Amino acid sequence: MIKEYDFHCPHCNARLDTNGFIILKTKRENGDEGEIRMDANLGNYQYTHEPPVNFSAGELVDFICTSCNKSLNSDEFENYAKLKMQVDDKIVFDILFSRIAGIQKTYLITEDGIESYTGN
Repeated sequence: MIKEYDFHCPHCNARLDTNGFIILKTKRENGDEGEIRMDANLGNYQYTHEPPVNFSAGELVDFICTSCNKSLNSDEFENYAKLKMQVDDKIVFDILFSRIAGIQKTYLITEDGIESYTGN
């Protein structure tokens, strides 16, 4: 199990985590925007959002880089957002996490295969 890693934007490579949280902008289907702080531990789906919001089950949320303002939505998998997980200068993996509120699924894509994480 990998112990230390950082999360980065796949577009501008800006680091998107600090103090154990991934910080991203959100845009809801109704146009409301905000900022989400998600736990950086894979499989932990606790988060806080500013302004406070209750996402509707099944709602598709857009995630946006706080640095370059580009969408983090995956081109290959429309219901997922994509980040880079950097272990060191040479080891970088893709992370896909569900954009659908209430679906707690994350995939870590490595050269050895795909690891899946789900919430309770």
